[in-house]
Amino acid sequence: MTTDEGLCPTTSEPGELVVDTTQLDMVKQGLAELNIGITKTDPVPAFDLALLTLEHRELGAFGSPVADVGPVLGELRARFAGRCGGWTPFLGKNRKMTSQFGAYPQTQSMSFWDPDHVEQTESIFQGDAGAGVRIGLLDTKIYDHEHLKSVDLRTPDHERFTKPANKLQFNFEEGHGVFAAGLILRQAPRATLVARHALDSDGKASAWDFVKKLAEFLEDSERVSLIVLASGCRTYDGQPPLVLRRAIERLSPHIMIVAAAGNHGAVPGMAPESQITRRSATWPAALPGVVAVSVNEAEYSPDLPWVTTTIAESEPEAFLSTYLKAEKVAMKMPSRTIDFPAGYARWRGTSCAAAYLGGKIAAGMATGRTAAQALKDLQQAGTAQVFSWQLGKS
Repeated sequence: MTTDEGLCPTTSEPGELVVDTTQLDMVKQGLAELNIGITKTDPVPAFDLALLTLEHRELGAFGSPVADVGPVLGELRARFAGRCGGWTPFLGKNRKMTSQFGAYPQTQSMSFWDPDHVEQTESIFQGDAGAGVRIGLLDTKIYDHEHLKSVDLRTPDHERFTKPANKLQFNFEEGHGVFAAGLILRQAPRATLVARHALDSDGKASAWDFVKKLAEFLEDSERVSLIVLASGCRTYDGQPPLVLRRAIERLSPHIMIVAAAGNHGAVPGMAPESQITRRSATWPAALPGVVAVSVNEAEYSPDLPWVTTTIAESEPEAFLSTYLKAEKVAMKMPSRTIDFPAGYARWRGTSCAAAYLGGKIAAGMATGRTAAQALKDLQQAGTAQVFSWQLGKS
């Protein structure tokens, strides 16, 4: 059984343990042997998962919180493996995920990943493509934009705001969801986009919070046909976080998952001897059942066998979409602010590729094709290409 010992570059949440709910009782017994108590249980029934918040027990009472779940996780696995012939329960840490724009490890100047303001006055949502198709998006909050009012954009968590409350300055990552939503609907303007907020204002989330939002797509009475995921993480041992693997296993038989492959290709600044390299897998993109999308002939796109599709956009590094219509959007390195008075931007990255392809698939599905058939049509037409990787390539 694949373990979850690898660390996401942005670490994991302290004192939180992910377990399979069908194995919860035996895990509780194991924790009791270690004098570890459970102060909170957060279940996700759709995936048979629960998140446990742990504390050390002292003389039968709750004591201090568990600061590092790693030693607890290791001891539990060792005890179960010793008693059960090597078998261990489904256990893992609560990893953190990040937006794939400017993905870790940073391979170029941070300004390389900054969005560029575009003087766009007319709506980009023209035509009837995508009519009758439901698409899912999991990203940052969707902020209001005058041109998004003409499309069917739904936010079931009611977190669609004009601007953050009591806040004078946006982070550039906060426009990530608005950008991805606009890019999807630009390709399929008559589709219904169901956008859920998982990433925070810095484009980050714990894997658990991310998966809880994914579960809502499976529980919807009207399911989406595909979900666009423009975020992910990488692990030092190259193995997927268990919670993401479980979520994709449950979702992919019912819903196509289109995910960004990451921005860690063969570019200057990547140290080949480091633990996280340009050859590292991005999760969940590298999981079976996921359409992992890269950008054709872009140096930042990973050249790895789990990449399934590249988009054949004529200008792959110049995706144009809706963005925050705001002043003082904060760019981090070098530290500065940029105004976006028109509410449009150009950006680059495999997040753009995933959103672009997701919208194109939805447009093809409006003709009565399944998501898989629509993707195949795009590949045959040359709009998208099947990625070809050969053993022995550098």
